[in-house]
Amino acid sequence: MYSQSELTKAVFFDLETAAEHFSLDRLVMANPKKAELWSKRCEYLRARFEENKDLTDEQLYVEKAALTPEFARIVCASFARLSWTEDGPALIMKSYASENESEVLEGIHKVFEKFFNLKFIGHNIKRFDVPMMCKRLLINENSLPKGLLVHNLKPWEMPFIDTSEVWSFGAWQEGFTSLDLLATSIGLDSPKEELQGSEVNTYFWDGRLDEITKYCERDVLTTANILLKLSGLSIVEDYAYQA
Repeated sequence: MYSQSELTKAVFFDLETAAEHFSLDRLVMANPKKAELWSKRCEYLRARFEENKDLTDEQLYVEKAALTPEFARIVCASFARLSWTEDGPALIMKSYASENESEVLEGIHKVFEKFFNLKFIGHNIKRFDVPMMCKRLLINENSLPKGLLVHNLKPWEMPFIDTSEVWSFGAWQEGFTSLDLLATSIGLDSPKEELQGSEVNTYFWDGRLDEITKYCERDVLTTANILLKLSGLSIVEDYAYQA
């Protein structure tokens, strides 16, 4: 599907997010108006999704705020580049993780500014990661880097390869396939064995940022291996960190 040359001209990435505040009560104290708007958001979540109908605003905040850019924070962003040596493909990783979101956003801005002329590859990035980054940067009064100035681009001009779309093979009505299911289906190790995405918020507020970072990096490794395997190329067993 993709050549070595194409994959070396790409940046693989993934984000992890948590709720902006520890609890809804903390949000009420910090920003009452925003807390009121969260309650309105909960009305929609309960009406739209059957599994939410019996959950309180507080419970929904713990479970869903991390997925909503206006109520979330980015706690980790991991990026990786592929190269080839005599021994096969190698993956070099760089992660930005912090309890201070501004530090993570600074790292994101740096990467998308530096590599704006490359493709950015991830799983479900068009529906989640890209809008999350753009919105969190602007909410925090940062400019958008060159690689995220996409508002005027046509769909075929977007600098992104989304593996969830690659796997749909053009079937727009295709149901979403998780990274876990896609990896398992093509014979790769699941990146979700030690931690699930739904647990990241709890891990963050428990101070377990190192574990979140490892989890984020495993997702990036898995995404790279998916495209390598689908392209008939050798996969990467592990990764090294950028010096």
